[in-house]
Amino acid sequence: MSGPIALRCSQFVVKELNKSERKEVLLTVDLFPDLSSDEVYNQSMALAKADAKKAIKNVLKPLLSDRLIPIMLEKSGLDDQLTYDNIPKQKWLELCKLMKAFPVIVKGTLSIEEAFVTGGGVQLKEIDPSTMQSKLVNGLYFCGEILDIHGYTGGYNITAAFSTGYMAGKSAAQQV
Repeated sequence: MSGPIALRCSQFVVKELNKSERKEVLLTVDLFPDLSSDEVYNQSMALAKADAKKAIKNVLKPLLSDRLIPIMLEKSGLDDQLTYDNIPKQKWLELCKLMKAFPVIVKGTLSIEEAFVTGGGVQLKEIDPSTMQSKLVNGLYFCGEILDIHGYTGGYNITAAFSTGYMAGKSAAQQV
């Protein structure tokens, strides 16, 4: 697993590993959060029926990434060359269950030297949000990733860094 999904989950994995005695965390990935299990089943079966002569590995391409299709078929016990007429209903149900709750066991995170996402920093309760000045030390201002802010992947950390940097710089200049 990589990309935004891994980055977004990492802080929760670290917190769970730190608070428990366990050495791993079980995540479940819902590939279709806006659809019910029945809807996933009906839509996927309709795709297979619409191209009844096509192998299911090709039928699933509009639903799943090319890299995920072989994994999902193997885990559900389906032969990738099956066509609509030969789909075992129970195994197709299993495939649909996997699409709604794909289990991922996470056994840890990378070292700080390899980390892409880090957490921690100055607690927000110690900062005046209107100036970014420390509540503990007069004249000390904080901004950016030194703060304990967890922004979603997609530019939110950089937005928080720029916003808090602007506010801290403006406030420090006014104090001088």
